[in-house]
Amino acid sequence: MLSAEEILCSTQQVIAGLEALRGENRSLLESLQEASQSVSVEQEKSSIIQHSLERIELGLNEAQVMMALSTHLGSLEAEKQKLRAQVRRLCQENQWLRD
Repeated sequence: MLSAEEILCSTQQVIAGLEALRGENRSLLESLQEASQSVSVEQEKSSIIQHSLERIELGLNEAQVMMALSTHLGSLEAEKQKLRAQVRRLCQENQWLRD
């Protein structure tokens, strides 16, 4: 089973790969739109590439949500640990006051 750190690292690698793929697809789509000699074939290619770009964007958005969620969960965990330590200190102080 992968640790949270390994998952984040893998997600960052996927984001980098998807961004590169998005750039390549955008360039390809732009070149197809500029050189639309045979209209039907070029339109079909453009449609396929556009669909691919939409999926890449979705993947990037989901990866960014995962990264933000991980950061948020990490900060929640840190806050929880801080509050537990505070409760322990208050319990000890309460016990000291009773004695």
